[in-house]
Amino acid sequence: MNKNFKFLFFNLLILSTLISVSATSWMGMWMGLEINLLAIIPLMYSSMSISSSEASIKYFIVQTIASSIIIINITMMMMNFNIYSNMNLLNFNLMMMNSAFLIKIGMAPFHFWFPEIIYGLTWFNSMIILTWQKIAPMILFMFNISNNSFIIFIILTSLIISSLSGLNMINMKKILAFSSINHMSWMMSMMMFSKMIWMLYFSIYSFSTIILILFMNKFKILFINQISFLNNNKEMILFFILGFVSFMGLPPTIGFISKWLTIQILVWESWLFLAIIMISLTILMIYIYFQLMIYSILFNSKKNNFLNINKMMFSNLTIMNCMNIFGLILITLIFNF
Repeated sequence: MNKNFKFLFFNLLILSTLISVSATSWMGMWMGLEINLLAIIPLMYSSMSISSSEASIKYFIVQTIASSIIIINITMMMMNFNIYSNMNLLNFNLMMMNSAFLIKIGMAPFHFWFPEIIYGLTWFNSMIILTWQKIAPMILFMFNISNNSFIIFIILTSLIISSLSGLNMINMKKILAFSSINHMSWMMSMMMFSKMIWMLYFSIYSFSTIILILFMNKFKILFINQISFLNNNKEMILFFILGFVSFMGLPPTIGFISKWLTIQILVWESWLFLAIIMISLTILMIYIYFQLMIYSILFNSKKNNFLNINKMMFSNLTIMNCMNIFGLILITLIFNF
């Protein structure tokens, strides 16, 4: 019964996202977002732990506030019949609605809820929040872009906050949460120029995030010092390092293609200054990733009895990390970048 319960709400979660991104009216979009919220809460609460219950309540409150802002702005735009004589009001409504979408995906300066909720959830629910739950708000935000200055402010704020806040983190879930904010900043820079590159970036980001979360869920890694448990298994250290190298966007892994194309597009569009700032601030996040890899290589642990890796898990990790390594070559050949 429990499996049927999760299967029902998981299908509803997917369907609601498709309803939002394919709606032809503001009300249809809003209804899809509300169905999405009602579908994710039971999945978050199903683990029956105190932290998951608290995280689900916080998530519901934050998402309800964002949905309230959206419906208020929809009502204001419907009441404003003569749009062309009130362009300032229209731009204000669009900015407020875009702010609500940013609240839903946890972008700075609206990120106050994001790391804490990710910290309280299970790894599976964190994976949903970090990947699938960002699709509908980001696509709707992309459809409503009206002010490049507002987007640049969000990009720079998110990069600064994610890089500086992640320096003192020892919890792996919070590190992934701030890393997600950092990656979302790069994606938003592509929303202004190339939707195809944004889709490619989001797909690669989701793939890398899923690999890391499956890895850490398998070995019950929650804090940085627990990574040293992997030192007794060289293959797992290699897989862990390859996963984070792809996540930080360094060659020769598949994660490099997304940052490479983003920088290339920004240079072509004469946004070189923004590209330099984004690279400089992302270096701080890369420093955090290198800290994790140093823990996995240099520090030893005597607690190695839990590393009983079955052949199926080992083969799956091998296949995914081979895709990490050779994905850059395959994508370059297929799309002829």
